[in-house]
Amino acid sequence: MSATSVTTRASDTGDRRYHNSTSAYVLPNDAVELERLDAQATAIVEMIGGATCLTPMEFLRGASKAVDVGCGTGVATVQIASLLPSVCVYGLDISPVSEDVRKTAPSNVKWAVGNVLDFAFSESHKNSSHGENGKFGGDNEPTDDFEPSQDSKSGSNVPSSDIFVSARLDYIYGRMLFLGISDWARYFSIASYSLKSGGIIEHQDLDWKFYRVGTSECISDNWPWHQAVVSAAEQSGLSTRAGSDAAKLMRGFGLEIVSVQTFEFSFVPSRKVPNSQAMGKYVQAKLLPQYPELLRKMLGCQSITGSDLQELTENCLRDISSEEGVHQKYTVTIARKP
Repeated sequence: MSATSVTTRASDTGDRRYHNSTSAYVLPNDAVELERLDAQATAIVEMIGGATCLTPMEFLRGASKAVDVGCGTGVATVQIASLLPSVCVYGLDISPVSEDVRKTAPSNVKWAVGNVLDFAFSESHKNSSHGENGKFGGDNEPTDDFEPSQDSKSGSNVPSSDIFVSARLDYIYGRMLFLGISDWARYFSIASYSLKSGGIIEHQDLDWKFYRVGTSECISDNWPWHQAVVSAAEQSGLSTRAGSDAAKLMRGFGLEIVSVQTFEFSFVPSRKVPNSQAMGKYVQAKLLPQYPELLRKMLGCQSITGSDLQELTENCLRDISSEEGVHQKYTVTIARKP
């Protein structure tokens, strides 16, 4: 059974709490994880040059509606809403943001709970929209709209029609969705459907391979643990090239590429890449301690447990800290709907 069809409940794994969702997302949803996500957000901003989003502001003049897909703790949603005070910014995630964040968010923020892939198109759109493979949005078509909830101030429901409506959104932002989106063709078809003419999608995401500092020399292809993780990801419907494949998929759904930029998501700090030093420090302090749990969740679907899991985990932690500047590629793709 793939991760896309499993609902993981908080009580499944002892002390760690997980999202109660049909999403493929495998990481926990507890205080430790939320702290990690906020630290990661700060490191990403420094890595890409000091801004949450790289879309030129002139592209968003006159915008009225935006959505932060997979908003997590809501940190980027709040930052985007502060940057665009006249825009209604929706923060959408598979679990609610905290009450504290909702109370302190700008008044132009609305929160919603749901899986973007569960959005249901009208029959007329299904019959007229096709990706590169000739199929609309992948093989699995859901039957019902998800029901977003959690208005930023009152807790009242935000109707799904307020978010993914044909030609209604000006800006779609998504960051680090690679562990949660199990059908990228469907995701980008929803984006194309929902954007106005001239609307912008900004997609920031990782590929799974590891490289030497300052190069595109891949060093992970022969790591047994990495091969197992890639196999598990593919079994769950996840892409291992969620960053670098985005432009091709966007074009397939009629979006025009504005820019593609690639950054080094460092696992070990290196002076050779100054903007990624904070990322390397974050990974060593916050992300690596969570890797054993990530591997346990991902490799469990391949029945890798016990001593085999322990050996792969030990090799993983050794390999991804084996040299200065070892990194994954982080790609920011910005596209426009004609």
